[in-house]
Amino acid sequence: MLRRQSESWSARLALVLLLTLSLAGGCSRRANRNPNLLLVTIDTVRADHLGCYGDREAVTPSLDGLASAGVRFDAASSTVPLTLPSHATILSGLLPLHHGLRNNGAGALPAGTATLATLLSGTAGGHYRTGAFVGAFVLDGRFGLKTGFEVYDDEIPRDPKAGVTLEAERPGREVVDRALAWLAKKDDRPFFLWVHLYDAHAPYTPPPAWAARHPGRPYDGEISEVDEQVGRLLAELDRQGVSERTVVAVAADHGESLGEHGELTHGLLLYEPTLHVPLILRAPGRLAARVVRTPVSLVDLAPTLAGLLGKTFGGPGVRPRDGRDLAPDLLAGREPGAGEVYAESQYPAIFGWSPLAALRKRDLKYISAPKPELYDLGKDPKEAINLLDRGQAGPAPGFASRLAEIEAGAVATPRPANPADTAETRARLASLGYVAGGTSKPAPGKRGAAGIDPKAMVDLFQRFERANDRLQDGDSAALGELEALVAADAANPVFRGKLAEAWRNRGDFAKAVPLYERAAADAPDDPEAWYNLAAALQEAGRLPAARSAIERALTLDSSRPEPHNTLGIVEMGEGKLDLARREFERAAQLDPRNAHALNNLGNVLKAMGKLDDAEQAYEKSAALAPRYAEPLNGLGTLAVERDRPREALPYFERALALAPRYHEVRLNRAIALDLAGDPAAGMSAYRDFLAATEGDPRFAEQRRAAQQLLARLAGAATGAAAEKK
Repeated sequence: MLRRQSESWSARLALVLLLTLSLAGGCSRRANRNPNLLLVTIDTVRADHLGCYGDREAVTPSLDGLASAGVRFDAASSTVPLTLPSHATILSGLLPLHHGLRNNGAGALPAGTATLATLLSGTAGGHYRTGAFVGAFVLDGRFGLKTGFEVYDDEIPRDPKAGVTLEAERPGREVVDRALAWLAKKDDRPFFLWVHLYDAHAPYTPPPAWAARHPGRPYDGEISEVDEQVGRLLAELDRQGVSERTVVAVAADHGESLGEHGELTHGLLLYEPTLHVPLILRAPGRLAARVVRTPVSLVDLAPTLAGLLGKTFGGPGVRPRDGRDLAPDLLAGREPGAGEVYAESQYPAIFGWSPLAALRKRDLKYISAPKPELYDLGKDPKEAINLLDRGQAGPAPGFASRLAEIEAGAVATPRPANPADTAETRARLASLGYVAGGTSKPAPGKRGAAGIDPKAMVDLFQRFERANDRLQDGDSAALGELEALVAADAANPVFRGKLAEAWRNRGDFAKAVPLYERAAADAPDDPEAWYNLAAALQEAGRLPAARSAIERALTLDSSRPEPHNTLGIVEMGEGKLDLARREFERAAQLDPRNAHALNNLGNVLKAMGKLDDAEQAYEKSAALAPRYAEPLNGLGTLAVERDRPREALPYFERALALAPRYHEVRLNRAIALDLAGDPAAGMSAYRDFLAATEGDPRFAEQRRAAQQLLARLAGAATGAAAEKK
């Protein structure tokens, strides 16, 4: 009996000890739980326009507070003053010549490239939940940065005919709304959240409240709006009680020239206004508040953040990072050792000018160009005195040879994005002020004395930026400026291409087509040149010539959707409906979010009498592009064909609200009102159509039909009035 009691107590004691150990182990796991990571990238923010970097007129309390509680890097540098390649560097810790993305809109990050997202997510054995929320099309998932993210929110409506930046970016407030909703979801895993805020990018249009706070300084008003959105994210961390175990990093991808060195925005030159960026890290309880004076690069950010989370990039097939892990120095409170800070811009090569590269060691900065430059940033932060002009070559040969060595180590080629190099991509990037780059590596020897120095062309570049902005705003007077630019730099493919596009958009194909023909002759192996020529020929009604050009484009590259879409239009114009349907379906298969191709598919299905299938295609198109009027017109015409004219009216009215100059819809609406038995409204709508199209030869046939229908209704109304008498 006593023995059994002893055994019972022993068992109970063992159970208590086991429970105690289990609870202790559980507490230990919670205490050692991996910290969260919040990465906020603020597009186009130069460091010296924040309060914490010395701007006394700045209104940036959130970023200033973050800097006062964390580590502020006084001399952080972008690796490239362009959004896509810079973000690829931020996420991967690789230089552009090693991750392959060297221009906006040119290919996608190579498959298998390790990034913070792949390191922390399940794709690399991690256990973080990962979410990304981006503010501009330039970071659309097609360009490869979404790998490793469970959620990659790039949902900017893809309307191929919508206006300017509305379809290519979204306000930071909307981006943060989405991010906060994601953060609020219950999940026991630590999180990695990346939020990209694009507001400070040109054109500078701050919300009214911030515009009033910064009269005459709209760029700073945009930065204040960005700061407010950063504050909302930080407040949510506080609200959830996770601030103490969340590493926060805020970095700009690049800065903005604001006219310094003759550059209005960024991308062309490699001076400090576009390279010097804010970089702030906060890790409560781990990093003491301080300022790091040593020059560092954004290529150091990914390995440093990994180090702060207790992780490293590594494993079979993982390329060594170009960036340094600064975490050991930061955690120890040491100033990091000085290293090389590399930057480049291949963007000038798109214009036919020399690409640029720069290398900084401590305060000395060398820019490799046809006319090279050397600056002492400690004594000359404005880069006003080129030491080489004063015969002070000093370390310049060493810098030049080191840059040549770095460039020779370029190993990555971007994979083709599907579809990264389409007309839609180029149009969207143009609405953001960018020219899409090619994916090919520049030929050796382009940089150097034989090339055209971008700084010598900066005036032309500035004029081009202004003309492009005016075109986006619908200012036809920009055509004269574009013609002057083509005259000043006749070999420039961008200037000629933009002029051709402007004439094409105005319907002047006699001027547009020769420019496109020259582009195709100059670059016979470029499928984009042949596609542009084909599209212009198709719109001009020259279908056989358009077919020849589009077939050449497809021979060079059949993987892009837009040539298939254009060939479908040609086939439909020639009455070959089955072939047209095949091409539109192929375009939609290659790019399931292509609203234009889906709308055209609806058109051909309607012409084939397949009304239910046409309705599905129109509805998909309208859902993908809420500001695209054409599928709404298609749905309206379907309702009319089904003898339901009253159901058609809301579609026509929505289409007209979106596109007031879409006059075909005015006629369709008049016909629907007529068929719906509302003669007074029908007559008014016919008159509206006739007034809107007066003097426009394109609508001559429709005008005759409208006049006949109006006369019929007017006659019927007169007859009815006579009968009443």
